[in-house]
Amino acid sequence: MKLETKVGAFFLGSLAVLAVLVFRMDKLEFGTRKDLKTYTTSFDQVAGLNEQSPVRVAGVKVGQVHRIRLENGKARVYLTVPKDFAVNRDATASLAAIGILGEKYIDLDVGRAERGPHDENQPIKSKTSVSLDQLMETMGAIGQDVKGITYSLNQSIGGETGRAKLDEIVDNVRMLTGEIRVMAQENHGSINRTMANVEAMSGDLRERLPRLAAQFEELGRTLNGVIAENRPELKGAMQDVRKLANSFQETSANLKSITAKLDRGEGTIGKLLTDDTTIKKINTAVDNVNEMLSGYKAMDLRLDLSANRWTSRGDSQTGLGIDLVPRKDYWYSLQLNSTPDGKISDSTRTITRIDPISGLPVEVQEKTRNITSDQALTISAQFAKRLGDNWVLSAGIVEGKGGGGAEFRALDDRFRVGALAYDFSKRDGKDKPRYRLTTSYQLWRNLYLSAGWQDMANKELRTFFFGGGIRWKDDDLKKLVGLASSAK
Repeated sequence: MKLETKVGAFFLGSLAVLAVLVFRMDKLEFGTRKDLKTYTTSFDQVAGLNEQSPVRVAGVKVGQVHRIRLENGKARVYLTVPKDFAVNRDATASLAAIGILGEKYIDLDVGRAERGPHDENQPIKSKTSVSLDQLMETMGAIGQDVKGITYSLNQSIGGETGRAKLDEIVDNVRMLTGEIRVMAQENHGSINRTMANVEAMSGDLRERLPRLAAQFEELGRTLNGVIAENRPELKGAMQDVRKLANSFQETSANLKSITAKLDRGEGTIGKLLTDDTTIKKINTAVDNVNEMLSGYKAMDLRLDLSANRWTSRGDSQTGLGIDLVPRKDYWYSLQLNSTPDGKISDSTRTITRIDPISGLPVEVQEKTRNITSDQALTISAQFAKRLGDNWVLSAGIVEGKGGGGAEFRALDDRFRVGALAYDFSKRDGKDKPRYRLTTSYQLWRNLYLSAGWQDMANKELRTFFFGGGIRWKDDDLKKLVGLASSAK
């Protein structure tokens, strides 16, 4: 059987295996178990919340937002938590943020254990929290009330109208004293009788006054003794009262000046209270900053260190890969590899041989093909797009050449099978593109094993490889950075 027929049969077989994996993925377990469970909840609005946003209990991250869907005019949020994490029947979820402009997350109240576990098919009750927009609307209403009060005071006692009202009050007092004088003249007899009664009372008091005077004298001596003993303290208290009165006067003057400026719309707060355009601009700026910060915090970083042994070339490949993940369904991949790149060179030399027939020396040309493996530093930069839950397509620069590929992923990306094609240029000893078939399986935490077939279409360069590596996700890198900073 020809080589091309074998390669074609191998590709058809690989496609058949991939098709079986696609249609029977729900039956693949590979000795593992599903260690996550999913709950749902609904909110009227989830502005600032993104997929992969954290789910926290008492401020501690216990899960993440798996996805967000719009259903019947409300946002339905799917939450994932560990299988062994207890969520009770009376649990509630609310939308919260770290600070005013901080990251949005789901605040989960797991409820009481005696109520029993929560059914995953039933949604978790949600609670509505006060948003920044509602606070700004309340502040605007308060500002309008303060503006109305200052305007009323200004209209009542300010300007010429206020002076006229004060003059009117003084005139009313003058008229009242005049009427009291007339009333006293008209009631002179009554006043005389009242004075007679007072005289009688004074006669009665005359008898009692000596005793009262003695008592008051004794009381006066007691008060003088108390004052003499506490004179320094009383003096200090009077000084404090005098300072407090001066402070009240200065505060009153400052408040009057501030309210006047607020009424005229001067300063930042004055504009905030009187100009609706400023409030709208502040709301827009806060929303933009919040959206920018939430997008930055949602970007993940993944790191991949790998090493593989090339069987036919007797050398090894080492690599460092970095994935920048703005969103779950696409990312940018950068790789730096030290690869034993196979190279083919043909040489021709002239040698002298003895002709077996004539027995005479004859010059002939001898061609020699040499295959070498030199370590080459290569750079790859690709754009990757996830289709559905299992397929990933990529395109870009592969080891310094244009190329692309497809990969099937399962078991939360722990199992991967993919094909890659690149270097489509033709040259001596390589008239076909370079194809690579890879597979990997993550055994425990960040460690994985890998194997594959390199240069499948070029006979002289074809080789198998096997090896492994370490993958770190964004949460793992944050833990490493935290340990490094604490070690200092």
